[in-house]
Amino acid sequence: MQFSVGDIVYLIAYPSHRMTVVEVDDFEIACRWFQGAAVKEGIFPLHMIAKEDRSKTVEVIA
Repeated sequence: MQFSVGDIVYLIAYPSHRMTVVEVDDFEIACRWFQGAAVKEGIFPLHMIAKEDRSKTVEVIA
């Protein structure tokens, strides 16, 4: 699967945990996410990550 900076992804083992891609190379992907008010960052092997299906995402306009 092809990943790009800015993609919304999740760990396959934790599909409710959304993260934003900040860096990609041939083997790993770096992501950031919020845990409460804290910004967290992690690096994961590509095989552990799946891209969010944007066709199911609904945009809410306030």
